[in-house]
Amino acid sequence: MQYKDTIATLLENACPSIQYRIRKEILGQSPTDRVLTSLQASIIEDDLVKKIFSWQQPDGWLGRDFHGFESIETGIRVLAEKGVNKDHPVFSRALDALENGDDRLHLGIGKVGMILDDLGFGGSQRIRAAVFSYANAEDRFIVKGEISKTLKCFSAVPGVPSISEITEEFDARKVFKPGVLWPDVYALRLLAFTQEWRSQENIHLIGEAIQRLVELSPIPDIYVRYKSQWMAPGSFAMHDINPDMAMMDDQSWMVWFHRMEMFARLGIVATIPILSDQISFLRSILEEGEGFFTKPLSHYFFHTWGTYSGLRLEKDWRSTKRRTYDLTFRSLLILHYTESIIGSTKKYTKKPGFLRL
Repeated sequence: MQYKDTIATLLENACPSIQYRIRKEILGQSPTDRVLTSLQASIIEDDLVKKIFSWQQPDGWLGRDFHGFESIETGIRVLAEKGVNKDHPVFSRALDALENGDDRLHLGIGKVGMILDDLGFGGSQRIRAAVFSYANAEDRFIVKGEISKTLKCFSAVPGVPSISEITEEFDARKVFKPGVLWPDVYALRLLAFTQEWRSQENIHLIGEAIQRLVELSPIPDIYVRYKSQWMAPGSFAMHDINPDMAMMDDQSWMVWFHRMEMFARLGIVATIPILSDQISFLRSILEEGEGFFTKPLSHYFFHTWGTYSGLRLEKDWRSTKRRTYDLTFRSLLILHYTESIIGSTKKYTKKPGFLRL
């Protein structure tokens, strides 16, 4: 990847989390290197990290809930995004608490999570598996099983002729017909942050599914019906995969950054022309900014960390430079994963236990 001068500027001036993640993820440096060890010490002094640490209860659980703003889901997501080493005592105890916390999975989500699980959508168990994946903890017992279910959801997408064929009207809303499987944002995240499912066949499958989602975009709100009730699956970032990027507002940009990073990590961007075009648009913005993303974006979706929102790693964006560093880092991360995975599927071999074509 180019942008050497951009990276050099970020390594000198950006916050410790951005510096750490550039060195570890983009440059491939070992977490045990002296510089990264020093940055880790600075990261755990970050105000937001210390706030998440303060949420920890005696049994290791973070926050009040399983799902929501002050929840173990949000807490682990923040720690992973900030670059906290998963072996840190607070982080590792939180992961253990999540693995053993079956009796708390209803907190912040209620019975909806269990019902969505039973119907094959992303409920509490898929959310839990995705949270483990944020921390690169795919060895936890639940992750493999949820990956298999998630691949089945994606495998259903290429054969969908239209949204009307898989939905019906209920209580003035579109709901999925009985038996329909459909991927949500947690399905996308779970596969993006895990590795063992990857084979040429599975990656091809995901590429076909994403291509069909592009063709079906924009996708309306679709709910899940259970008896006489309806409930919303995690459709954040999954509605319009083919937006007019020249017309996107600040909120749409946050959603785009989030979704495109997942696509880049999946290794399917180069196989889908629309996504390749979006990457070219991103490059044009960086070129205009001489290697930096200078578009003046600002929306609470960037600033507020929760289960869906939050991308800002810098302390605040009152400084134009800090905002630019954050958005440039996200851009470079997307370009890195887009380019580093291109052509690399040849290294993937078939692995037992996962769906393949």
